[in-house]
Amino acid sequence: MIEIRSVTKKYGDFTAIEDISLTVEECSVLGIAGFNGCGKTTLLNICAGIFKADSGAVYLDGEDVFDNDTKRDQLFYVSDDLWFPVGATLKSAGSFYSTYYPQFDYSILESLCELFSLDMKKPIRGFSKGMTRQAGLAIAFAAKPKYLLIDETFDGLDPHKKELLRKLILEYINDTNASVIVSSHDLTEVSGVCDHIAIIKGKQLVFNSPIEDISKDLRKVVLTFHEAVNESLFAEIKCKNLKVNGKKASLTLHGNIDGELSKLENLGADDMDVQLLTLEEVFSEETEVQSDNEKIKKLFK
Repeated sequence: MIEIRSVTKKYGDFTAIEDISLTVEECSVLGIAGFNGCGKTTLLNICAGIFKADSGAVYLDGEDVFDNDTKRDQLFYVSDDLWFPVGATLKSAGSFYSTYYPQFDYSILESLCELFSLDMKKPIRGFSKGMTRQAGLAIAFAAKPKYLLIDETFDGLDPHKKELLRKLILEYINDTNASVIVSSHDLTEVSGVCDHIAIIKGKQLVFNSPIEDISKDLRKVVLTFHEAVNESLFAEIKCKNLKVNGKKASLTLHGNIDGELSKLENLGADDMDVQLLTLEEVFSEETEVQSDNEKIKKLFK
């Protein structure tokens, strides 16, 4: 199990992430989504024990990960720029990483190189970005870690390789009971492999939910009134992303759905449309993509 407990990290006066808490159970995949620069990579570096948090900590089965030699050979971090020795081939890179991972399995590496159509004898530095990504993933799976972290998981991969990777991750956790964290700036890419989703906006965690709970814990509500209304009408409603435009209002409910719906029913709307949110809509709501869309529409007018 991976426990991220109230983690904050600063670089001088700049706060990269603030008070983030998450848990990844065994045989589970947590997907962290958010725009580039929101703090995903910083969080993963702390989870990997590379950076030390300014406050809070990350624990692997109850042990602090930072400067912990006993946990290092159980964790593999596929960073966005995974390091390989100068002039390394996949064969020599496998030999290098096997010195750090006693359980390293060459047969897995060979099978994955065949699956990804990678030549184990060619220098990795001559690979394309996507091929280099696949090389790093092949090494990671061959190391057989108990804790697997993958930053910008599907970056540089074509649609076929993305689907292949999703299947590999699911098969891996089924066979090993590993705890896995995958990150991406695209929620749709990680949603197909995760059982839990977290969204970081700026430096803070703005959404954290099991996939199966999203449909019952979130609702978008659109109300139509007989006359124009203003935001003050909704002062007693616990909601997010309230938008009022004349006779129409829209908002998102999160948590006590039934209680807040009852309050909305008493506001006197002529019509109230309650909608389930897709994962894509959740990401838009939590990161304010919709607000950006409105700004774009007005830009050239």
